Formats: sequence, structure tokens, C-alpha cells
Amino acid sequence: MEKLFYFLKSKTFLANAVLAVLFFVAAIGLTQLLLRACTHHGEAIEVPSLNGLSLSEAEALLQDTDLDFRVIDSAEFNPEIPLGAVIEQYPAQGALVKSGRQILLTINPFTVHKIELPNIIDKTLRRAIYDLESKGFVVGVNIYKPDLARDAILGMQVNRVDAKPGDKFVRGTVVDLIVGTGIGDERIAVPYLRWLTAQKATAKLRALSLNTGLVLYDDEVTDTLTALVYKQTPGPTLEPMLPLGTTIDIWLTNDSTKIPNDSLAFKQILNPDSTQVNAEGEIEF
Repeated sequence: MEKLFYFLKSKTFLANAVLAVLFFVAAIGLTQLLLRACTHHGEAIEVPSLNGLSLSEAEALLQDTDLDFRVIDSAEFNPEIPLGAVIEQYPAQGALVKSGRQILLTINPFTVHKIELPNIIDKTLRRAIYDLESKGFVVGVNIYKPDLARDAILGMQVNRVDAKPGDKFVRGTVVDLIVGTGIGDERIAVPYLRWLTAQKATAKLRALSLNTGLVLYDDEVTDTLTALVYKQTPGPTLEPMLPLGTTIDIWLTNDSTKIPNDSLAFKQILNPDSTQVNAEGEIEF
């Protein structure tokens, strides 16, 4: 025991202890350096935007930034984006990742899946719109022609070319409808559209056998879904003056102070005894 005590106080032990500590510290430091080199610790690369790029363009851009990619899925076809172009990416643009990180891409399909036009001939306008939209088509304008059956579908057109049930088009294709007007030269009063969203204004015009023309948004509009009509051409009337199928242009804004609060005044001035309010609290003309 006495020998062990003298050994622990000896210069030999102290030298070995110092060397052991130095070795331990050096080993930790070397390990950290190796880990940093292998894991690129502290390095960050900003993920670029790849949306809309072809795979070759995306690959070239990622190689320049020392990143990689993998296609994980093909989304539903989007006609506004080229075939095979990137629709979504993960991580998103602006994310900070390590060198060599794999970016997961979703692309627009190379092969376009087409869908058949449903048979809507002789159906009512409302039913035809439902059938087309439920299949993935977009209803365009209504083209009115004299026919015994009012509001019955007489035909369809795509890009001003006649189309028939069973014809195949890509999802999102705009289909114009040829609609019967019934007997006589029927006229429609211009409805009051202010304070309505574009969607509600379009629905109201369709219900009256009219079409939506230009849809114009103010420069400061930030949310087109909630923007409201503040101007229309032609303006609202109480007397029937427009043939079926006439288009109405509308202007929309997110600034409610631009919208004249004249719905009640307009109705009362022209016909003070006939103001009506519908179930949604809107003034009807």
C-alpha cells in the first residue's frame, strides 16, 4: 500500500497521467473533426425552386448546388404545366439542407389521361352543368339558339368545334353549351351583382340564362375567392332588355369601400313597392 502511494506521487505516474489526458482530448477532437467532415456539420444549402422545371433542368440546377433528387409520384394532370415538369417538391424552396440531400419531386404525368364527355343532350342546363363538372370538365359560355325546349341542351362545343358525347378530352377542358331558348324573343333584366363573389355572380347569371364576360380584379386584390363585385357592365335594370346568352362584365375588389351601397336605394327608386329579400338576405331584382 505504501509503495502504491509513493508511485502515485512519482513523476513517472504524473507524466503518464498527463499523456493519457492529452491523448483523450486529442482523440475527442479528432473524432469531432471526422464527424464534421462526414456529416457536413454546420454546412447548409438553400433548396432552390424547382416548380415548373423539366427533370433535366431540375437535375442540372440541383447538381450545381450539390443536391440530388428522386421522383416519388406523378400528380393528377395539370394542363397549365408542361408534361413531366415538377409540380411539387420536398423540402420546399428556401429550406436549409445538408450537401447531398435528396429532394423528393412530384411531376406532371408524361401520359395524359383523357375522360369522356357525358351524354347531356336534351338534359336541363342545371343537370348538364352538374354532370360536366362532376366529370372534371369546366363549363364555359352558354350559346342560345331558338328551340321548343327552353334551357335544354342542344349540343356542346370545345374550342368552338362541335363535340359529342363520348369524345375524350383532358380533365379541365372548357365545354361551351348550346342551349334552347324556347319560343319567342325572350328578354332578361340585368341582375344586380354588386357585393357578390365571382362564383356567386356567375351562378346568378347562369340561373338567368346569361353569361359571365370579363372578370377583372383590382391590382390590390389579394384573395380572388373573397373579392366582391363593385362594378358591372351593363348595369342593373328592372325592365327586360337583354337576349338570352348576353355576357355581363364584372369588376371585383377586396376594398368594400369601393362598392356603392345602393342595392336598396336602386330598388326603391325604380319600383318602391316591390323590394324583395331572398333567403341569403340579398336584394333581388
